[in-house]
Amino acid sequence: MMIAVETLLLYPLRSIVQPLSPGMIYIIGVLVVSMVWGMWLGIATSAASALAFFIFHIPPFGEVAVSDVRELLEVAVFFVIAVATSVTANVLRLRIVRAEESDLTADMARLLLHADDPAEVLPAVAQRIADALELPDAAIDDTVVSGDDRQWAFPLHAGTTPVGTLRVPRGVPEPTVQRLRERVVPSLASLLEAGYERAAMMDSLGRLATEQAALRRVATLVARGGPPPEVFDVITTELHGLLGEGNLQGQYSTWLLRYEPDGMVSVLSTSRSGLTPQQLHWSAAGENVLALVRDTGRPARMDSFEGAIGPAAALARELGIRSAVGVPIAVEGHLWGVAALASDQPGPLPPNTEARIANFVDLAATAIANADSRAELAASRARLVAAADQARQRIERELHDSALQQLIGIGLQLGLVQASLSPELDRTKAELSNAVYGLNSVVDNMREISRGIHPTLLAAGGLQPAIKSLARKSSVPVELDIHTEQRMPPVIEVAAYHIVSEALTNTAEHAHASVVQVEAAMRDGTLCLSIHDDGVGGADPDRGSGLTALRDRVEALGGHLTITSPTNSGTLLQADIPIDLPEPHPAAARPSQRHRP
Repeated sequence: MMIAVETLLLYPLRSIVQPLSPGMIYIIGVLVVSMVWGMWLGIATSAASALAFFIFHIPPFGEVAVSDVRELLEVAVFFVIAVATSVTANVLRLRIVRAEESDLTADMARLLLHADDPAEVLPAVAQRIADALELPDAAIDDTVVSGDDRQWAFPLHAGTTPVGTLRVPRGVPEPTVQRLRERVVPSLASLLEAGYERAAMMDSLGRLATEQAALRRVATLVARGGPPPEVFDVITTELHGLLGEGNLQGQYSTWLLRYEPDGMVSVLSTSRSGLTPQQLHWSAAGENVLALVRDTGRPARMDSFEGAIGPAAALARELGIRSAVGVPIAVEGHLWGVAALASDQPGPLPPNTEARIANFVDLAATAIANADSRAELAASRARLVAAADQARQRIERELHDSALQQLIGIGLQLGLVQASLSPELDRTKAELSNAVYGLNSVVDNMREISRGIHPTLLAAGGLQPAIKSLARKSSVPVELDIHTEQRMPPVIEVAAYHIVSEALTNTAEHAHASVVQVEAAMRDGTLCLSIHDDGVGGADPDRGSGLTALRDRVEALGGHLTITSPTNSGTLLQADIPIDLPEPHPAAARPSQRHRP
């Protein structure tokens, strides 16, 4: 058709144009055909154009006759030029197509490889394909969709794995369909696969970063020596945040449980609220995760509690728990307890749940071991202090009941001897009188020494009368504010007594004070002592062995002692001593429940 139109336009003008000039019009036609439909149709158009050029523009016009060999040469040159034009135009067309495809691929890559979720940008990718290929419409599904009489469906595969379907309307040109099938679809499938892999990798890295941050928070608390109950609460909180992400948190609960010697288990911390005391302590017998962990020493899971026997399985059904995973907590090689995750949803928990819990289990075991070591050390120091006090009390009793009584008896005997002497032995009576006086002075000194070793009044009447006795003996006026009516453990009373005694002695010897205020009261299970004078201040607790010994005694009992002594502003000594002595196993704290939104 194009060749006929070109011939009809050029034939009337053949007398006024040069012989080869009409060929340019035919060359333009070849160029257009090659650019639009490709090289082979362009070559066919070149042959037809050469024939038309020979018939209508080389004399004799309208006949296929050769009068001169140069005429054939002209036709041959025209054909070669037309074919070269077709090939060149086709190369240019292919380069334009590749450039467009490269731009399309780059745009698809930008959309798919920078999205957190590739599925969210599929409509934008489909629109970009439709714009690039001049399609009326296009759509991308993330599932396999079959075509029909209204649309083409191009499956997208990553290897043998389907990743989606590209849909375009029927009626598009066959070259466009071929271009889609051969060039666009493979690129789109590869980019979709890369996009999904990147999204999964970024999600995995995000989870890893979140998990590492949670582990770091727990490890920091453990390194600071946080008490096990606090560590347990933080672990269940962090596990709940990690394993029950987003809107799923209400479907999961985290638990930290300890095995008891009698075959029971105790809940030490859980993210589940509203549990009754009976639901915090139950038997591990029967079919449940706790029994599996106890029997195997390895992580265990149950994907359903339907039909399971035992108190734990019944409790799981009562609480609506469908599945659970438990990881053993071992302390110094011995099974101690379980860290568990429970789900209210049907079906098993993710396969990596055990590994994610295990990282926190190691920190829990470290916290328990550290706490046990600290508690054992504190209890040992407290026992040493108590043993020293008992030894002092025994020495005081032996002095009072043995040595002092013997000395008193000797004094009485000397007095009797003195009274039985005749009047003419006045000199001897005077010497005996001096001896009795000296003996009585020794008795008084030994009595004071024994009282200093362990005050008898403290053991008999408690802290309040003992401190009042110290105040009466002090050379500096003492104002008392004592509120300790109830008796305390002897080791606590002895420590408080010696603190007040040492403080009053130091005040009398060094402070040049006019008054000392002594306060003692019970606050939240702690004995709080305060001794404040208005002396010259400047006391250095590190230079006095007496204060250092007192501080060691107080810290051995789990308390702390502070001294504030600015120059010319007096000295303030404060001591806080817990009444409950350190126990070897502080991990046996009462269970903790916290509400999770």
